[in-house]
Order: sequence, then structure tokens, then C-alpha cells
Amino acid sequence: MFERGKKMKNKKPLIWLIGLIAAALIMFGLWKGLSPKPTEGSKSVTVEVVDDKGETKTYKEKTDAEYLSQLMDEMKADGDFAYEGSTSEYGLYITSINEITPDYEKDGAYWSIYVNGEYGQYGADQQPVTDGDTYRFAYEVYVPEEPQK
Repeated sequence: MFERGKKMKNKKPLIWLIGLIAAALIMFGLWKGLSPKPTEGSKSVTVEVVDDKGETKTYKEKTDAEYLSQLMDEMKADGDFAYEGSTSEYGLYITSINEITPDYEKDGAYWSIYVNGEYGQYGADQQPVTDGDTYRFAYEVYVPEEPQK
């Protein structure tokens, strides 16, 4: 009886390790399965830029780009649209559009992304480009809520 209990104790870490690996594989599968998928081929899209004064500039684009950052690169190469950004482990962080650079540290301003009027759920380098969609870059200022008393 003593030997059987000792053998079971030795197997517990192995069982935990197998369970942890299985959980990680399931999470990876869900992430891959639920992440947005790009569409191939030619697409017609609209890109809007709402600047710090609330003025909107609209671009009508035809593209084969699969992701929004690729479309932004194409638009930049055409010369009428400019952007700058930095890439980190979180993806592309847009620091400037059309020479307008928000300063989040100073006043909470940043560039946000909207897709068909809804606040974007992905960064520019993960946002698929879909035929007929409208993408809006809006200069916004984050204002923290006052604590409730």
C-alpha cells in the first residue's frame, strides 16, 4: 500500500504538466481560430482621417492589401497620406498621421482606429482589410472619469 501511494505522488507533477500543455494548445487553437482572417484579392475601401480640429479627409482606395498597415504603406507611397509609427511586441503604434502627432503624456491624445463606425478591436497590423469597409483614424483625447464619491 505504501509503494502505491508513493508511485501516485511521483505521477502528479507529470499529470499537471500534461494538463498545462493541453490547456496551452487549446488556448492557441482558439486564438488562431477566432483571430480575424484577411481576404485576398482586390478590394475597394474608404479611409477617413479625422484630425485634431475635427476635420475629415476621405480617401477612396483600391487595394490588394490584406491588413490595414499594408494599405497605409500603399497610401503613403502614393504621397497624399503620411504616417509614422513604432513597432513593439504589441504591434504597430501609430505616432503620427498627416504630420499630426498627438502627445498622450501631455494631454491624453492618441490616434484611434474605427472599422465601419465601431471602435477597432485590432491594431493596424492585425486589422484585416475587407471589401467595402470604411476605416477611420480619429485623433482622440482620453479623459479619465472622475472617481465617484
